[in-house]
Amino acid sequence: MKLKTCICRGLLAAVLATALPALATNLSFLNDAPFTHFIAEDHKIFSGVLTEVLDKGADGQTRAWSNPKSKASGEIKPLKSFDRNGVACRTAHIANKAKERSGVMEYNFCKQASGAWSLAN
Repeated sequence: MKLKTCICRGLLAAVLATALPALATNLSFLNDAPFTHFIAEDHKIFSGVLTEVLDKGADGQTRAWSNPKSKASGEIKPLKSFDRNGVACRTAHIANKAKERSGVMEYNFCKQASGAWSLAN
C-alpha cells in the first residue's frame, strides 16, 4: 500500500508542480482535475494498474482501468523506456476520467532502489 500511496501523492505533486507556475493566482483548476475526484477505491485501482504497466507493460501498449462503482476510468500507455544515470525510467501517457472531468498528461517515472516508481523530471 505504501508504494501505491507514494505514486498517487507523487502524481498529484507532479500536477501541482507543472501547473502552479502558470496558474499561481488561480488554483480553481484543481477542482476540475479527475484525479482529485477519485474515491479511495479509484486510487487503489489506478495505482495498481500504473505500477503493473510501469513494471511489465510494453511501450505503446495501452492498458485501461475502470471502477464501475464510481464510474471513474482511464488509460495508461507507456511511451518509452529509458535509462537515466543507470536507473530504469519510463514515460507514460495517462488519461483519466472522474465525475464528468477528464485529463490527459505525460509523466516520467524512475524506479528507485526499493523497487518503487517515483515521478521524475
